[in-house]
Amino acid sequence: MSLKDQPRFRTVRSPESYERTTSGAVRYVPVLMGEAVVGYLWAAVAGDAAGFVRRESGGDVAANAAVAWVRRLRWAKAGGLTPVRALRHWAGQDEDERAGRVPADAESELPALRELQDLAAAE
Repeated sequence: MSLKDQPRFRTVRSPESYERTTSGAVRYVPVLMGEAVVGYLWAAVAGDAAGFVRRESGGDVAANAAVAWVRRLRWAKAGGLTPVRALRHWAGQDEDERAGRVPADAESELPALRELQDLAAAE
């Protein structure tokens, strides 16, 4: 195969996203499907980190919600929202069939992301 016949690859960038971890405190909200908690949307109190922690017991529903929240968080980052503003953006909106819903006035805080991950694993 000549050099001219070889495939050409180009670098493709993925959409910007928040950092996936933080060593500091996090604010979080439960994500519900119906009345069941499928995971937690979180944002770093300081810094540029945000994400979704799914409940281990949530199965496929929680996994699908995680994919939806990754997309939503990329949209928020592209729109210039801080992590905490992104966390609050969806509070009180109607339930989405894949992402679920975030209740209004449900925001809490923990000193570390690890504690939220432990909470999700323990339920």
